[in-house]
Amino acid sequence: MPTAASRPAVSVVVPFRGDRDYAARTRESLARLERRPGDELIVADNTEAGVAAAELSRLATVVPAVGERSSYHARNAGAAAAQAQWLLFIDADCVPVGDLLDRYFGAPIDARCGAVAGAIRGVSEQGGLLARYARDRNFLDQAEGLHGSSGVAAATGNLLVRRATFGALGGFQEGIRSAGDVDFCWRMHRAGWRLAQRPKALVEHHHREDLASFLAMIARYGAGARWLNERHPGVAPRRAARRPAGARAI
Repeated sequence: MPTAASRPAVSVVVPFRGDRDYAARTRESLARLERRPGDELIVADNTEAGVAAAELSRLATVVPAVGERSSYHARNAGAAAAQAQWLLFIDADCVPVGDLLDRYFGAPIDARCGAVAGAIRGVSEQGGLLARYARDRNFLDQAEGLHGSSGVAAATGNLLVRRATFGALGGFQEGIRSAGDVDFCWRMHRAGWRLAQRPKALVEHHHREDLASFLAMIARYGAGARWLNERHPGVAPRRAARRPAGARAI
């Protein structure tokens, strides 16, 4: 059985869209990851100008992903370039713990498990009102945030996927900007694969701190929920914003 001491290789896939400053912050975050021989770090650059290559090419393999403006298109492009039998999807605005890859394999993963959800917590140093609000409402909590509490769905901000499962399902749905991770997990569930949880496999997420981008995020989540209910009636997640003020912060 694989353990943290003798785990399989992992391809870490990170979709990227942003400016040079964002790329520099992403480089600093990803440099924390402890990798072993066989592991690889792939950044799928979803910018037209190839911003990621200038800042990240010394740390990661940068692949272009300009077919459409979509993180799911970028994730598919990154996965297509990956070599390992496990794909770890994390977001460019997430800060992983150094031994994240080892933590995923601290216990055996069942053969019928197609994906494993790590934990996503808000960066505690963000003191702005909107960031504190997002932390308080557990927006990205894998068990009770915007992805619901069904035990079926999880966010691609920190999601380990078996390559065989990813290939069998045809990857993420493209042509959308939100809810592709929930859609993937429900398709996986209906195909007979299970989702496991690894709460100690942790990343911290930088929440949006300006009102315009925060509202755009909420609108995108709303559009994604509508699309998701059309595709999988009744599975759209309950909104984390319904949690009472003062609820446990992530």
